[in-house]
Amino acid sequence: MRRLLFIIIGLLSLVACKTDKTSVPQDFECFNQPHIYIKYKQPINGYTVKVMWLQNGEVGNALFCLEKQEVQYYYFTEKWTDKILYDKGNTYPNNTVIELDYTTKLKSEEYLSDDSPFFFSDVDFDGKEEFIINRYKSGSRESNAYDVYNVTPYGYFIQKTEAPFTELENGQCKFDSENKTITIYGSNGWNNIINKTYQLKDEKFELIK
Repeated sequence: MRRLLFIIIGLLSLVACKTDKTSVPQDFECFNQPHIYIKYKQPINGYTVKVMWLQNGEVGNALFCLEKQEVQYYYFTEKWTDKILYDKGNTYPNNTVIELDYTTKLKSEEYLSDDSPFFFSDVDFDGKEEFIINRYKSGSRESNAYDVYNVTPYGYFIQKTEAPFTELENGQCKFDSENKTITIYGSNGWNNIINKTYQLKDEKFELIK
């Protein structure tokens, strides 16, 4: 169902690209929001990556297109940006095409990246890298949040919608590959610290602490 939603949003967004010179019916003006196109110069994990970005200040909704072996996959996310874009503080004219250098993780052994707009990383200790979208300032207290997708053998991307993968934020989680645990740091109130530790057991993560 979620994949179908992405496809529908993708098709609607692609149709929206063609509405710039035509009148937009009332109640559909949202599809005429200014957008720019981003193409990454380098392949990432073998994928050619393009993004249609509906800029809204530093961030905006984004439609990803990942292409590999002439097969294209579309994914939609909210509040996304590339650090290169918001560091410049620019506002781009509608339909601008921008080619960007991809920002890799600072250290290859890192699980999450603060600066990479998206990346591949094994965050569930299964020996396979997941596709991860960095959602800028979408977490608590304006921290970055992450959407995690399993990559199937057939190239499909399926979002992981269970904890702890729905709770990942930069600087607020710790990965332990030896014990196969993920600890989420948080709070419930000003001085009430809440830490949750999940451990991989029988191919599922369980809350153990």
